[in-house]
Order: sequence, then C-alpha cells, then structure tokens
Amino acid sequence: MTLPIPDSARTTLPERTYERLRNLIVRGRIPSGARVIEAEVALRFGVSRTPVREAFSRLIHDHYLVPVTSGKRTELAVAPFTAEDVRELWEIIGSLESYAASMTAILPETRRIKVADELRRINLELRATAAEQPRNADKLSELQTGFHQGFVLETAGPHMRSIYSALRPQVQRYEWIYGTHAQADYAPSIAEHMTIIAAIREGNAEGARNAVIRHWHEAISRTSKVIRPAPFASPRIKPRRKSLKGKT
Repeated sequence: MTLPIPDSARTTLPERTYERLRNLIVRGRIPSGARVIEAEVALRFGVSRTPVREAFSRLIHDHYLVPVTSGKRTELAVAPFTAEDVRELWEIIGSLESYAASMTAILPETRRIKVADELRRINLELRATAAEQPRNADKLSELQTGFHQGFVLETAGPHMRSIYSALRPQVQRYEWIYGTHAQADYAPSIAEHMTIIAAIREGNAEGARNAVIRHWHEAISRTSKVIRPAPFASPRIKPRRKSLKGKT
C-alpha cells in the first residue's frame, strides 16, 4: 500500500526530482545529446509526471536540457558540451572565486593556515587520483569541487553561496567529462592549486586573487581541447536516439 505524501513533502518533490535528474546529467549518467522523455523519467524515479514536468522546466532554464527538432516533433535532450560554454562559465566562476580567495587570504593567521592545510591535503589526493588507471571521473570531480569550495565557502555570505551553488554543478559537469579523457593532464592544474594555497597561507590577498584568475584562464584552454563535438550542430541534424536507461 502506498502511503499518501504529506503536503510539506509534495512541495519538495519537484525540487528533489530536479536535483536527482541534474546529478545524473552532471555525472554523465545521462550523456550529452541523450533524449529525455517525461514518461520514462517519471517511471524511473517512481513519481508522477507533474514533478518531472516542473523539473524539466527548471533544467531548460538552467541550460541542462535543450529543445531539439526531430522531424515535426520537438523533444528535449541533454545540452551539448561547447567550448563557448567553457569560456563563459570559467570566466564567471573565476571572477567569483578570485574574490573569495582574496577574502580567505586575509583571515586571521590560524584560520587561514588551517584552510591552506586542508586545501593541500585535497590537492595531494587529487594528484594521486589523477595518476590512477583507469581514472575515476566521479572522484576527480568531487576533489576538484572540494578544493575550490574549500576556500570559497570559508568566507562566502548568503549571496555568494546562492550564486556559487547554482553555477558550480555546471562547472562540475565539464570537470567530469574532462576526467574521462585519458589524455587530460592534471599536472598543470595541481601546480596552479599549489600557488593558490601558498598565497592563502602567506596572507597574500592580491596573490591569491591573481593565482585563481590565472588558474581559470589556463583551464579554459585545457578543457576546450577535450570537449567532444556538439551533437546538435544545426536544427536539421537528427542525433541518434540514446536510451535513458542506466544506473543512477
């Protein structure tokens, strides 16, 4: 027997559906270009179509899903990876993080050294994980996120947290796909992280700000090189249908 869902839980079901579907997209479980069908998602998640429809609306707004034309029909598919997105996202998050790094660098000495030590620990784990074969794209992405959140959230206020939490999954989606490429080189990124750590440890706000900006500018080139060609070059192209089925 299915228990009725309380009113308070009903209001959060679209949010949970959105987050669950977004996480599948971010972690590549539903790949770029894959069609997403409302009925299939509802069945897979064990929910009605209403929260799925609401989740789809948010995912379109946040550019995780895009409309594609197939014959006379318009369907939804996971947004393709593009070099243009990389440049825009990396420039925006670089600006946010450079400010956060400068604020972290002026924290009291004991506190900023504690932050620097934790960042160093994460960076060393990132280096070890990047050397593993085969690579664990999920773990690499989690470590990358953990490193950057380590200094951003240390001083972030409510406005920064709101903007950053909305942007970070978009960046993480690209970090995940980067981690799936055997030729992706993590050594430059790890070295740039060390420069950021050193500036924070020394209390050098300007140095921390500049190190983060340089890091993301260099990352634009590295990430763009491993982006797969966009599957939707024009509305006339009909991408091969991919199944939504897979592990969550």
